[in-house]
Amino acid sequence: MNPERVCYGCFEEKEPGVPCSRCGFNENDEQPYLALPLGTILNGRYLVGKVLGIGGFGITYLGYDLTLEIKVAIKEYMPSALVTRHSDHYSVALTGRVEKDYQYGMERFLDEAKILAKLQSTPHIVSVQNYFKENGTAYFVMEYVDGMSLKAYLSKNGDKIPYDQAIAILQPIMEALVQVHAMNLLHRDISPDNIYITAKGESRLLDFGAARFALGDGKSVSVILKHGYAPEEQYSSHGNQGPWTDVYSMGATLYRCITGQLPPDSLERIHGVAMNTPSELGARIPAHVENAIMKALAVKTEDRFPNMEAFIGALRGRVSVQDQVAAGISRRIQTTAYEQGGDGQAVCQHTDPVIGGPVTGKSSSFSKLLSYMKANPIIAWVSGGGLLAIIALCVILPIALSGGNKTTPTGNNGGTRSVISQPPVNEEPSKPGSETEPSGDSANVVEQKIDLLNATIEIPSDYTASEDGLNFISEEKGCVVMTDYLWNIDGPIYSLADVESKREDIIASLMQNLEVSDYQILTAGPDQVGNSEAYQIYFEGTDSEGVSMEMIVMAVDGYSFGCYFIITAYPKGDEAAAAEIHSIIQSFYSTGMPDVTYKMYYAEHAGVKVIIDASLAQGGVADVKVQLDENGIGTVREMFLYPTQEDSEAALGQGYCVEIGKASEFELSTPEEVIEFNKTVSGTNNDSYTFSSGGVEWLAYDFTMSDRSFSYASAVIDGECYLVGCVFNDSNKDTIVTLYNQATASLRAWTE
Repeated sequence: MNPERVCYGCFEEKEPGVPCSRCGFNENDEQPYLALPLGTILNGRYLVGKVLGIGGFGITYLGYDLTLEIKVAIKEYMPSALVTRHSDHYSVALTGRVEKDYQYGMERFLDEAKILAKLQSTPHIVSVQNYFKENGTAYFVMEYVDGMSLKAYLSKNGDKIPYDQAIAILQPIMEALVQVHAMNLLHRDISPDNIYITAKGESRLLDFGAARFALGDGKSVSVILKHGYAPEEQYSSHGNQGPWTDVYSMGATLYRCITGQLPPDSLERIHGVAMNTPSELGARIPAHVENAIMKALAVKTEDRFPNMEAFIGALRGRVSVQDQVAAGISRRIQTTAYEQGGDGQAVCQHTDPVIGGPVTGKSSSFSKLLSYMKANPIIAWVSGGGLLAIIALCVILPIALSGGNKTTPTGNNGGTRSVISQPPVNEEPSKPGSETEPSGDSANVVEQKIDLLNATIEIPSDYTASEDGLNFISEEKGCVVMTDYLWNIDGPIYSLADVESKREDIIASLMQNLEVSDYQILTAGPDQVGNSEAYQIYFEGTDSEGVSMEMIVMAVDGYSFGCYFIITAYPKGDEAAAAEIHSIIQSFYSTGMPDVTYKMYYAEHAGVKVIIDASLAQGGVADVKVQLDENGIGTVREMFLYPTQEDSEAALGQGYCVEIGKASEFELSTPEEVIEFNKTVSGTNNDSYTFSSGGVEWLAYDFTMSDRSFSYASAVIDGECYLVGCVFNDSNKDTIVTLYNQATASLRAWTE
């Protein structure tokens, strides 16, 4: 690399003495005060480029690793209140008798590097590659995140985004924080500034150091807090901080994303300043989501979720009585584990559990397993998607979230449109007999109604049911039973055949969420529950503390799409528990289709099928013949999803909709050809991008014409190239983008 011909704004080659033609950076412009000179080499390896950001305690530079030949981010400890740059422009000089405070802060700075090094393998956390001292100060080198902050992203998109997009960005961060908290670490500075969206559409959490930069006497603690995001306990050096502290900041970040407004400062709320609910500010979200956000933002720590798992579970619509009981226990334990040291840092201390009752004597790993399963009844297997360089979550909502209009949509009967078809609902299975009876103390069973699933299951009386009636736990026996109805696990579940083909991915996802890497599938194959066809996956796992559990995932045939899932766990080698679990599984009985607004639709002529929320397609779903003679293509058949009746009745090209079909209808055979076709038709030449949805990789393209926005995506599924497109404006964007995402998440071929 020739230093005379390198751009320090992007590290590409450029002509000397002129601004870069690629990124526009001009090395002749004045550099920020205290910044290192451009071209400085640190640690004999890292070339310093432009300043990416400056804070009260440090400067972050774009850098270039001359050994690995990659871009990096270099963070320099530079507390502007304590030091200045020496006349040599490289080393630092203290501005007064502040040596003790300066050295203390530098050690905390290096602590951040060490924390990030511990989190090297944690997804969605920016990783650190090196750290060292030089020039009388300290540095650490991180991976360079090419993208924009969530703060900038919100500004670019009108200052707020729909909930589906917000949770798609934040949920991976929340799940990463679960792992962070498990290491007795806290972030304490979560906000849109510290969350980045990469060019590939992934979200990353930055900056694990700001909240640790309080000086030894605690006087600077208020300087580093972000008002609106910091809970009241952070305003005191002796505040009771723990995972619930990060829960508050994450709740505030989610609130900011969907409302466009910051919550009032927590200290103001203590003194009576009211906070509007998201719905009062115009956010369209389910009631359980609003309740979860408001609980996360509770001023008092005891009123908040005790940990991030509980917050995630509540956002998914699962908050049980057991969660509330566990919350109090969890906070009593973790208050000690996160007891504040004199420097304001979290200090990990060994604490004996203060849990009474049947859990006494259980291993901490087993308690963790129960806590996780109670907070996450049925792991959230979801597909991520993208639209207009936005991350949008293709969530197939669990049935607990599925209120709304349940009217079956119909297509337009006139012209070239025909009503779409829905397959007949499977007949209800007959009631299973009682060939298998639990023995011993378990013989006292109770038939539990699972209203959300329209099902029943026989559970021993010593199990505790969750508030929603979906999950059952015996902590004394170490047994867990969870139930749900699912139709998307990183791809659509139309039948048991899909469960069979995804069995390894299903178990891998489950074990990853439970942080268990040592597991193996013992058996898998067709089974029967009562008189219903089923598919069983039997496996075992051992966690890092040597605790082993045997688990069964039983998928039971559903109604035209989706399957019932019964997930169970019990101690390895406990034959009595195994027999009891098998009896429970066999007692499961469906009395009818779950009460959901989602439906499966197929277009016989277009040859496609999807699973969508019918309440969003008020104008119907239709198998449409499209005449395209003017482009020399002829007639094509596609499925159309209409958000309103007006859109359904509009002339072709005038309404708003989602279209779904095979690329071969347009005489196209690859995603690249689909994108080029759309560029030609629209007369635009924007950049295409990729995203994953429904277990496949999509190539996508967006463009705007007048006040109408278009997005098209194409993917090869089972050897066939498909396309999904949509057209929307600002007023119907949320609905159509959601349908678009649901289509990419569930699209498959329709066969008789």
